[in-house]
Amino acid sequence: MKLEALKIDEIIPYENNPRKNDDAVNVVAESIKQCTYITPIVVDEEKVILAGHTRYKALKSLGYEEVPCLMCDGLTEEQKKKYRYLDNKTGEKATWDLMKLEVELEGVDLEGFDFFGMAEDLTVETGAERTATGSTEYDTEAFGDEEFKYECPACGFKFN
Repeated sequence: MKLEALKIDEIIPYENNPRKNDDAVNVVAESIKQCTYITPIVVDEEKVILAGHTRYKALKSLGYEEVPCLMCDGLTEEQKKKYRYLDNKTGEKATWDLMKLEVELEGVDLEGFDFFGMAEDLTVETGAERTATGSTEYDTEAFGDEEFKYECPACGFKFN
């Protein structure tokens, strides 16, 4: 493997990519705007994407002309297919430790952007329910009478 700067127009999206990622492109673009571009796109020796289709689309939408890529050569076609699948599938198996996440995000300014629709995910995981007015009501079994310090102005999710 080697890190190489490639013109974005030289990078070839994998034509049989089964991952539907269009809904994630704006979120990834916003992440790149707020945090800069960090993770290289992984390509094979023909410059076909092995991992990073969503980053590729986001970078194109942001007007990047050249991006760092990890160039991998010597993989069999079967290894390439396995890598494409497993790179996406393994992330689906991960979950959030909500207590650690609360500590990690304490005081972090996300500039009003709800990355990954996380407020919605947290309401499902924590037993909260959305009301007709859009505010969030919490299951007292999950939270008791805990007071919350913060409330998301966009979705009403309450947290500490």
